[in-house]
Amino acid sequence: MSVKDRSHFSTRFLLLLFAVAVIALVGLGSFLVWSAQRIDADAYGHESELLKRGIAELAVNMKTAQQDIAVWDEAVSAYERGDSAWLAENLGNYAYQTYGHNRLYLVDSEHNPVMAVHEGGHVAPETSVDTIDRLKPLLQQLRTLDVQAAISAFNEGNTETPPNIVEFTLVDGHPALVGAMPLLSLSGSNPSELGSEAIFISVVLLDAEMANYMGTEYLVDNPAFTLEKPAGTTAVPVVDGSGQTIAWLDWNASRPGSHLISDTLPALVAGVLIMALIIVQLLRSLRRVLKQLQAEREEAHERALRDPLTGLGNRSMFRATLESCFAPPNDNQPRLALLALDLDHFKEVNDSMGHAAGDELLTLVARRLAPLLSPNDTLIRLGGDEFAVIQPGIFSHDEPIELAKKIVAELSKPMELSSGSATIGVSVGIATAWDVAKNAEDLERFADDALYRAKNSGRNRYCLYGPTEINEPSRQQNELRGAFSTRRA
Repeated sequence: MSVKDRSHFSTRFLLLLFAVAVIALVGLGSFLVWSAQRIDADAYGHESELLKRGIAELAVNMKTAQQDIAVWDEAVSAYERGDSAWLAENLGNYAYQTYGHNRLYLVDSEHNPVMAVHEGGHVAPETSVDTIDRLKPLLQQLRTLDVQAAISAFNEGNTETPPNIVEFTLVDGHPALVGAMPLLSLSGSNPSELGSEAIFISVVLLDAEMANYMGTEYLVDNPAFTLEKPAGTTAVPVVDGSGQTIAWLDWNASRPGSHLISDTLPALVAGVLIMALIIVQLLRSLRRVLKQLQAEREEAHERALRDPLTGLGNRSMFRATLESCFAPPNDNQPRLALLALDLDHFKEVNDSMGHAAGDELLTLVARRLAPLLSPNDTLIRLGGDEFAVIQPGIFSHDEPIELAKKIVAELSKPMELSSGSATIGVSVGIATAWDVAKNAEDLERFADDALYRAKNSGRNRYCLYGPTEINEPSRQQNELRGAFSTRRA
């Protein structure tokens, strides 16, 4: 072969090699860009879903906090005697220190401010007149006939859930979460006259501090609440009760795919001669990043399904697990049971021994219940002192009843806490599918109804929902029956 022929061959070979390298680079680059976009889109979708759940969780926490604070005999008495200093310290400052509520107000039945606390400090009530006026549309919702009926039912002991309103709105031009509920008597011994109740108002500002909390809790970068939607970004809306957007939660969405491209670009331009090594390295890096992203996603998803105090599943896991249990066909036989649990006398422990003791008690309850369950059962903390057990694979009503008996017996034993001993109880409502309930909504509703009947039948007992409810005899009934037996003997 002549020198000229060799040169042409070498040129053609190099051109072919260059063309192959260019095609490989273009193909690899296109694949990486496509993969990066998919990864970025998935990461953004996951983060936005977490933040939406976080915003919804703020409203749930506000409702729970208000019910914890505003149902208090001493507070009603302090309001009746006009002791604003006591109210500011025990309602306003407590809500700020315990729940981080930025502003607290107490208004009378005419919506005149009686108490005002800003960031834990007592301020003159008359300075909040304008703020209260702008909140009147929300406060008027507590004066409807339905709400008044609910207040009356609570005062008479016919329901354990007091009415309250929680809504995102603007407070003095700032986006905020506002909760309002009437000041009520826990024991029912000193209720205010119906329609004359004071209204306790909590305000959580959606400010930089709250944004930082959201970022820490849900692992997002540089979150911020804004009144206007940021240009060129996709943010999560915060909507009020009428469905209008009042603010946006913006953040720097993670871009693991784009970071991968920028990190590997120098290697891509290193040359065709090390193409094989670059491809191997890129594939390894891509696999490592995808594994890391998947691990972070699974970790965040697991956190979103877990109660941070007890480690049990939360309400989100409850919904998902209950829905999944309805996949088998309906055969009109008891195959699934739902046990709704509500601790008796937990409020007294919380009030007398403190919230730290209450948290310790909830953790101890979770530890005591776990050994009673089978591996297929799921224990859930729904919130507050409410728990649930999803019991699949049953063949008769005896199985959930036996479990309910064990739960009642176990939780009737004294609880040894750091601050002393406490004795509580538990009321259990049982519903089954598919003999009674045909879907998850009915099963949950029937279990709640059975729980309500158990509580109204003496507490510390169980009730099975059905055409004829099966109720465990109360402790007083057993003692009375024993006393008659002794006398006859």
